[in-house]
Amino acid sequence: MVWEITAEELLERYADGERNFAGIELIQSDGVPLDNVINLEGAVLKGINLRGAYLRQADLRRADLTGSDLFGVSLELAELDYAIVRDANLYSANLSWCRLPEADLSGTSLDHMNASSTLFRGANVGGFEYAMLINTDFRDAYIAPNVIWSYGNFV
Repeated sequence: MVWEITAEELLERYADGERNFAGIELIQSDGVPLDNVINLEGAVLKGINLRGAYLRQADLRRADLTGSDLFGVSLELAELDYAIVRDANLYSANLSWCRLPEADLSGTSLDHMNASSTLFRGANVGGFEYAMLINTDFRDAYIAPNVIWSYGNFV
């Protein structure tokens, strides 16, 4: 199921107890230029289902996505600086050109992710397999060194 939703509507429906937003396309509010980021900075979205959602250019800095289902989510050009994404599912996610500096991804499934040109500086990254890591920046990130060079990851 695909439907368009603004950040304000998503936050309102989440506050009302809704958690299933699988397949949404996050869009700008009326009157906001299309090239602006979509503001969800600091949002608490624990346990949200965003399976297959299109969240391109979302500002999720300092957001809390603990325990969320983000399977196959599209986060190109999204900003997740200092975000908490613990024990979540980012399996098969598209994180290309995404920013995740100092993000906490501990316990999160990152298998089969596309992290091309993604910034993970200082992030806490769990293990992953079969990931695309072209031009990916892991400087100062906590990650087991053998993970990047093994398990079928494409560097």
